[in-house]
Amino acid sequence: MALEIVWTRRAQAGYARIIEYLETHFTEKEIRDFVRQSYEFFELLGQYPEMLAGTKKQKHVHRGPINKHTILTYRIRPRKGQIELINVRSSRQRPLKRQ
Repeated sequence: MALEIVWTRRAQAGYARIIEYLETHFTEKEIRDFVRQSYEFFELLGQYPEMLAGTKKQKHVHRGPINKHTILTYRIRPRKGQIELINVRSSRQRPLKRQ
């Protein structure tokens, strides 16, 4: 059974910033490809919630790449049957700190 994907405001804002960047620097086709690729990834994440590396400091929090340029941080909420997307950001902003 797939877990429900829930977006936080921070994740929504980060995803919107990435889309805005793509709109100013890339074509409509690349934007559509990014959106399609993202949602395919989220569907897969719902099926396999622990597919990205977990953090050492926080239980049930995972972090890793959606693609070469986008990093996702999310929390698995097993009792609620949800995956809470905490943050979506460009990997070009600043590198990840290892936790």
